[in-house]
Amino acid sequence: MMTSERYALELSVLQEKLQPNLYRFMDMDKTTPYLVMAARTNRGNIYTLRIDLEDFPNYIPKVTVLNDLHDYRGKRLKEVSASMHTLGLHHGHIRICHYGGSSWTPRVSLYKVYVKCRLWLEMYEMHLKTGKNIDYYLGHQS
Repeated sequence: MMTSERYALELSVLQEKLQPNLYRFMDMDKTTPYLVMAARTNRGNIYTLRIDLEDFPNYIPKVTVLNDLHDYRGKRLKEVSASMHTLGLHHGHIRICHYGGSSWTPRVSLYKVYVKCRLWLEMYEMHLKTGKNIDYYLGHQS
């Protein structure tokens, strides 16, 4: 679980980098704390991210997109898919891959997680436009 010192650090970084109405820490006094963040893509679409914090920062936080997402053919994203960088449903919504296990360290900030998720969302929108899988744009880390 995140220490109070780490929480204060994460909060200060988010306050510096983002507008205060774009994020909210939830249930921080419970066993399943999480962070809700709004992410606006370059096309102006707004997505809501849920970042589970119960094991953060020691383990990669699970991130779900709370919007219902569909592929370019209109099929709902709900499966584990390496080519789409998705990890199945979590909390009833698609969980996205943002960090590989080999690249994770407890030093990674929630802001960096947010940036990676924003990148995923940009590539998702390219997928909708072109039909190419997210892996075409992002590739997998070795």
